Amino acid sequence: MQQSMALAKGARITGGVFCALFFLNSAYWLGVDLSTFGMAGVWESWLGDRKPGTDAVTNPLVLGMAIVQLSATIAAFAARRTAGGLLAVATTLTFATGVQVMISTGNSTDLTRYFVSNVDRNSATFLAVFLNSLALAFLAFCAAIVLLAGMRAWPRATPSDPPMRPGKAAGTVSGLVLGAMALCYLAWHIYVLVQNGVDSFSALYLGKGTLTFLLDLSPGWYSLVLLALTAIAGLNCLMRGCAARGLAIGLAALLLPKALVTTIVLAGHDVLFQLSEYAPGLSVINHIQLFLDLLGSLAMLALMGKGEPVAPAWQPPAQLPTFPAPGFVPGPQGPPPASWQQGPPMPQQGPPMAPPVAPPPPQGPPQGGGFGPPQY
Repeated sequence: MQQSMALAKGARITGGVFCALFFLNSAYWLGVDLSTFGMAGVWESWLGDRKPGTDAVTNPLVLGMAIVQLSATIAAFAARRTAGGLLAVATTLTFATGVQVMISTGNSTDLTRYFVSNVDRNSATFLAVFLNSLALAFLAFCAAIVLLAGMRAWPRATPSDPPMRPGKAAGTVSGLVLGAMALCYLAWHIYVLVQNGVDSFSALYLGKGTLTFLLDLSPGWYSLVLLALTAIAGLNCLMRGCAARGLAIGLAALLLPKALVTTIVLAGHDVLFQLSEYAPGLSVINHIQLFLDLLGSLAMLALMGKGEPVAPAWQPPAQLPTFPAPGFVPGPQGPPPASWQQGPPMPQQGPPMAPPVAPPPPQGPPQGGGFGPPQY
């Protein structure tokens, strides 16, 4: 039977606890924005209809990340076969967000501005976001170690249900969609670096002067993280790995809210199918990426809902043959032990054997026949 990898129960439960904390953190900051600016204010700032308020924290990406974190938590505690992939996506995104926020809020000064919107670096919200990012990055790093250390080979010695993998059609279609996404992210990096040069590194990958919300990711850092995730998930889907369904569902849940909001914004301004005159090549890449995020995410959610087991049922793992240690050469047999080393004779079991019977004496030749002189 082919060996597969699955997440151990202890690692799955521990990862679920971490993702529950991550979800509570995201839900808390969404609640802070809603209580401060109201539903209409948050929605209009997400659509770009008005400038975000001072110290606005969340954006559509945070909403998608909260959905992934909640899905990973439920899958982990409910022992779903998609738990491993969902936990991996949620942990990676949480760590990436923690690192970005730690850099942007920790280095923002009057001379080095990371945010284009109004921020008050002395406010309680700004300080809380910075301290929260430190804990978030540390906890996400610990969660990643737990998940990597908790991978186990299947089948195991004890009976257990087989892992699930996507079907052939679902795996192929999802792998191609994720591969196209990865190619778009790679093309975006190449185009931007060629057009702007290495001088734009701090703005693209650190977010200097480009961030709108406190939990924003810089465009380059966001594209780099998604490039790695989509490439790994695409290969896993094409190989029909056990983590493919969770990875694809997690990425679809992350990208779909942001794609929906972007589509609404572009359609509302009648520029959904228009290309930018300033950078037409980049505009083409962004439009392709948008439709892949929107339609591809919907397709992956529909295709990856069901899977098939990697084996009909549990079977014990094959036992490997044992061999003597290297360098072992059987030597010649030694001489038999002396009589004084053999110990006392063992008592016989059962009745004693009868002595051998002597053969009968030879009989003479029969009368009236035979050989020799006649008898008188």
